[in-house]
Amino acid sequence: MREYLGGGLGTPATRADIIEKLFSSFYIERHGKEIVPTSKGEQVIKLAPEDLRQPLLTAEWEMRLDAIAKGRDNKDKFINEIKRYSAKLVSSVIASDAEYKHENLTKKVCPNCGKFMLAVNGKRGKMLVCQDRECGYRENVSMITNARCPNCHKRMEMFGSGDKKSFVCACGYRESEDAFIKRTRGSRNAASRDFTRQYLRNQNKRQEEPEESDFARALRLSMEKRKK
Repeated sequence: MREYLGGGLGTPATRADIIEKLFSSFYIERHGKEIVPTSKGEQVIKLAPEDLRQPLLTAEWEMRLDAIAKGRDNKDKFINEIKRYSAKLVSSVIASDAEYKHENLTKKVCPNCGKFMLAVNGKRGKMLVCQDRECGYRENVSMITNARCPNCHKRMEMFGSGDKKSFVCACGYRESEDAFIKRTRGSRNAASRDFTRQYLRNQNKRQEEPEESDFARALRLSMEKRKK
């Protein structure tokens, strides 16, 4: 079945979007340069029917579709089999007594629906999200910035809002926004106060803007290149 999987699941056009959906649903998250499954992702894999966990299923369907395209299989027969198979899977999930448990539940209450919120790692930092997907409320806790720690030179996270902003590094270094501004103004490669303020405004803007998917980013860059 390996030849029917080609370079992997999905196509180059759909693969980036699939990964973005896994990020936005908090099934995976970044740990440094690595992408790892979250507790939610690991539980969903264990709760899913066995057939859906195997890439062999995709290979089998690709083989059937290839046979249909070459006239060696019947399209309507395949569609009816898929319908029956889907109904069987849904019935098995409904009948299952397995339970999903939130391992990242906080004591913070959602201001919209009153349910407890979940602590998650977004692509740009830490967030609180409502456990009710229909509610959809989200709240930023911290944001990964381009500001470098003066001790270990790693990127720091920015916590708080307004006059209570502070920068925190994984090594333990911490400084207030005012201290950051004074330090950057006084460094050898001095950034002016206006430049530092502009930098912080850009960080806030990034925090408020919706995340751009890898696929959308590639498409935008391609269009910009064509215009040039």
